[in-house]
Amino acid sequence: MAKKKKDDLIQILTERAGNYMGKGVNHENKEFKGNLELKPIIDNKGILLKYLAVGTEGTEFKKDSTLYNVETVLYNEEVTLICRDNNNEICLWTLNNNIGTLQKFELRRFRHVSKNRMIIIFGYGDKEDNQIFREEITVELWENGDLSYNYSWGESGGHYISRSTVRMKKTS
Repeated sequence: MAKKKKDDLIQILTERAGNYMGKGVNHENKEFKGNLELKPIIDNKGILLKYLAVGTEGTEFKKDSTLYNVETVLYNEEVTLICRDNNNEICLWTLNNNIGTLQKFELRRFRHVSKNRMIIIFGYGDKEDNQIFREEITVELWENGDLSYNYSWGESGGHYISRSTVRMKKTS
């Protein structure tokens, strides 16, 4: 096994590959179930994330053959890729049902909170500039193996705050 670099983010995420599930709260203070698949791809050059946030409240649940009504309960569906860009910088690209276009997020911060707990923050737009939409996605790797996937954003003319948080346990 090759020796990993101290802060090789792709390698660190590769070691956390698997499926995760947990409960979170969205920007409307509604509870949801988060499901995330984290999978290394293309000879471990990148990390693929498939993520769903499905509401747990309301009357939208149907019979066994239909788990939810997409228009009212599916809060977020996304396919996200973390890998190096043409400048050899680690970035995150996401396509989801909330933005509608492929969006590139640059790596803003990566730090060890403790030996086995890390916070990784990707973002676009200056979060202090309230004239534009700006957003950050935070991946938090917990010491016990949990993974958090959190969104913060501010709309043009609005405040920049945490909007969606979920902490998930590894299921496989």
